[in-house]
Amino acid sequence: MIKSSDTYQEAIVADGRRMHVKAVVDIEDPDMVQGEVTSVEQEPGISRPEQVWDKNFALNAHYASMEPNRWILDGSYILRPEDAATRDWEAGLVGAVLSGEDGVFPVPQWAQIDFQNVGVLQACAVAFSDRLEDGVAVDFTVEVISEGVAYHTTTVTGNTKSHVSIIGFRVNRPDTIRVTVTRWSLPGRRMRVVEIVPGVYEIWTGREIEKSGLTVKMQGDPSCVTLPYGTASITMDNESRRFDPRTKDGIFLMLEDRQGIELYMGPELPDGTVEYKKLGVFYQANGGWMTGNNAITMRWDLVDIIGLLVNRTYMPKGDPPTTLKGWLEALAGQLGESFVHRVRVDPDYADLPVAIPDKEAEKMTCGEILRHVCMATGTWPRADQTTGYLAAEPTWNEGNKLTLRNLNKYPTMSANGDVAAVTVNGYTIDGTAPACGNTLEIENPCIPSAQRLERARALLAFYGGNRLETVGRGDPSSEIGDVDTIWLAEGNATAARRIKQEFSISGGVLKNCSSTFVRGDGLFLFQERVQILESGEFVVPEGVWRLRVILVGHGWSGRPGTDGTWNNHRNQFMGEHIFTQAPNGGYGVDGSPGAGGMVWEGIIDVNPGQVFQVSVPPDGGHTVFGKYSSGDGKQYPNGFTDIATGDVYGRTGVRNPAPGSGDGGEGGAGGQAGSWYVVGHWYYDDGYVYPGTSEGGWGVDPGHDTPGHWERESFVERHPTDGKPGAAGATGCVIIYWDPPEVIDNDDT
Repeated sequence: MIKSSDTYQEAIVADGRRMHVKAVVDIEDPDMVQGEVTSVEQEPGISRPEQVWDKNFALNAHYASMEPNRWILDGSYILRPEDAATRDWEAGLVGAVLSGEDGVFPVPQWAQIDFQNVGVLQACAVAFSDRLEDGVAVDFTVEVISEGVAYHTTTVTGNTKSHVSIIGFRVNRPDTIRVTVTRWSLPGRRMRVVEIVPGVYEIWTGREIEKSGLTVKMQGDPSCVTLPYGTASITMDNESRRFDPRTKDGIFLMLEDRQGIELYMGPELPDGTVEYKKLGVFYQANGGWMTGNNAITMRWDLVDIIGLLVNRTYMPKGDPPTTLKGWLEALAGQLGESFVHRVRVDPDYADLPVAIPDKEAEKMTCGEILRHVCMATGTWPRADQTTGYLAAEPTWNEGNKLTLRNLNKYPTMSANGDVAAVTVNGYTIDGTAPACGNTLEIENPCIPSAQRLERARALLAFYGGNRLETVGRGDPSSEIGDVDTIWLAEGNATAARRIKQEFSISGGVLKNCSSTFVRGDGLFLFQERVQILESGEFVVPEGVWRLRVILVGHGWSGRPGTDGTWNNHRNQFMGEHIFTQAPNGGYGVDGSPGAGGMVWEGIIDVNPGQVFQVSVPPDGGHTVFGKYSSGDGKQYPNGFTDIATGDVYGRTGVRNPAPGSGDGGEGGAGGQAGSWYVVGHWYYDDGYVYPGTSEGGWGVDPGHDTPGHWERESFVERHPTDGKPGAAGATGCVIIYWDPPEVIDNDDT
């Protein structure tokens, strides 16, 4: 689950939401090796030449200088710090020479990047500062160089843009791009080069892609039995024919496999901004392009990083890796040196030992090795959504909250596949349904004999139980592997692990997004279960040596709503409204929801007959099991899911929390406002005159010879009410899983 703001969470389920898409297109040689950045004299302590490579086009080095109008007294600029050389900011390359009154530099200012392993270059770009007070290069020259010779030169005059792209050329085996600036748009300015791009690096928004369409499919298999991967299909306008293979001055020859496109999607917030969530990085594979409509459009069919690897033959390079992270780096490195470090491994698992004999590895595809090393270490492979990297992580128990506001209709539920038996490297255990015809046989050279039973039983977590299919409005903050809590009624919730989802947008509308969830009943590694709701003690059964324990703390009560106050509903005082209105119209503020209790889970080694003291506080606090405490865990805003049963614990803001759930209570409603009004009138000895009939000034009425006096009367329409109390948080519990003794007794490993 990708973290998101409260505003995002409201916008994603809003009735009238507007979704936006964005694509960052990086058409550079995937085998390119970045080199040095050199230039004329730079401003010491400010310039960051290495940032010319980082694809960050937004400068944030807001420091005051003696350049005209760059010492703005609005609090956004700081004095140049003494430690500027190590300051963490984005400055790009900053020259040391100032432009003259006419913007012309006394000496041409230049900057260049060096690189290697680029076969052909048909496009490049240079970016200057996008801040008005910095200015841009007006007159400059871009040279594309190979072995010291400039084979292409473009001279730009009268430029006013911060980002300039250059196409319509072809240079084979280039190694340098040099930018030389002779005139700046403002006087007394330094040259500021933000990026030099050897290729195409562009940001496409909905205008380019929404009309034609975007489809993204994500999928994964936490069991590692199969290796599905994500795909994307993106269609964009190509009226300029720059992607047309028949256009000689386009950039078609630069299109190669392994070039990445970052895709983003997000809702428009009430303030008009968009909170994008990354859908991943998708790459061209085997060409992956197709033109249509006489090349007016270009469509790319893309895959994630696992899609690039799944069928690629593994080619050993040097000594074989010995750890999980080492294997992932070796696999990613099969795509090129620039991919070696595009991996993400859970730090608790990164250094786990994994061995594959050399001769065995040479017979495998990268996809087979990836499945084997992850299965052997208790992790699963996926393309990390936020980075696009090759990732290996254990499963987790957290995800988004789904209600009918997210869905078009109720989920469709069906039986998940059963398995009669599971065999790992010759070791067999019973499956979820011994009478069914499906068996699972795994041959994995990475799994030691001592771990065969554990790995075989781990696979059962993904068999049996239920499969849910949903069609909804889509939420790009959801990730494959999330355990989503589906609230179909206030009092109960079910949960299942997300293994597939699809986003499809056209004409700016995101709808009918399908997702698939699995809730297996293989009970992870354990088959016996007990839930303890009260304090006492637990005695480990005979023959049991290991427990899986879940500790759920007491949920917090919702805060009470504040009392309502008096507010002037209407004021009849000679037609004047002179009474101050109460804040919030006099209505009380709803109380904040109570957080769910903290949840800790773990697998612990025990001795048969060992006694654990259990504390489940009835009035709040942490649940304790021996030396273990729920206080050592964490809170889950959408609840912690025990995926073995689908039960959810520790939710926040539940109207009627069930005992033992550890749910936090819903906040109390604010009190109602009280209202009153005033009626004024003139009073005489023979009665009063209602406001509006009096003429002739203060206390004077033509129908009376003597002055009257003014009176007013207050009327109460309704009294303010007290705020409602919040719902009480629920008590926690202890959930314990273990193997039946007969399984332990028959374990010959």
